[in-house]
Amino acid sequence: REPSWRPCQLACKQKFFPLHCSLLSREVLLAQSIVSSIAAFKMKVAAFTFSFSLLTPLVRAFLSTSVSSPSTFSRTTLKSSNELFDSPGWGAIRDELDQIPIFAVANAEGQPLKYSVQLTKKNDDGKDMFEVPLFYTHVEDALKELENAKKNTPMPGMDINPYPLGGLFELWSKNEAVIVPNKMSIISAGAPPNANPMGQVVPLFACMEIAQEDKDGNAVLPLFFELEDANAAVAEAVSLDGGKQEDFEVVGLSLPQAVQLLSESKENAFQFIPPSSSIKHIRDYLS
Repeated sequence: REPSWRPCQLACKQKFFPLHCSLLSREVLLAQSIVSSIAAFKMKVAAFTFSFSLLTPLVRAFLSTSVSSPSTFSRTTLKSSNELFDSPGWGAIRDELDQIPIFAVANAEGQPLKYSVQLTKKNDDGKDMFEVPLFYTHVEDALKELENAKKNTPMPGMDINPYPLGGLFELWSKNEAVIVPNKMSIISAGAPPNANPMGQVVPLFACMEIAQEDKDGNAVLPLFFELEDANAAVAEAVSLDGGKQEDFEVVGLSLPQAVQLLSESKENAFQFIPPSSSIKHIRDYLS
């Protein structure tokens, strides 16, 4: 299917505000837990082994009939916030998402900075401008934004911080935060070269023929935030099990689509794999 990437509806102004929000204050505390436990997570990532033969027929059939283009999925396709986030299965999904660090420019107290965002059309509340924090799926994009922030609105102690994705996905679904995907990732998922990542859904990449064992020993499909990481996993599986890498297709889906599928599945079908650049950044920080 030809992608139909949405025109960007967000325009970020160069205007920053310290963020005072109870939910995000909790996320600051959770970010500390990411940093403190990243050594163990780093070892888990290093131990990943990908195979062609682990996916159960049920999971394989579920995925093959459910995955579509990432550009066709948006906030409005998700279950209502109350239905999803109040459901019994959301806690497990959130815990899985919280293993993924995403990054924001923050003040010395670790509070993400708010940006003034202009909509191209008014929302349901009749507003066309609001103030939200921006979170980046790739650390290199957050570092670029940090440099911009230092030039435009310098603050003492300003830096980038990692935050767990799970709680921020809640904020994103309620239009209380913006999660910005990497430009190369959206292009890899089918967006045109001039696409603006702001306002786009986060793409994920997977090969339906490979699997990874989760902590309980169950076969799950690894979902990568980086196309190169997905291709590297296919190459690893080929080196272990044989075959030709070009015979195995890497396909795209979106983060909200993956969350939707997990909420409808009785099995833990996915394992989210953070960008290797994010893991390297945190590893270098700790060392």
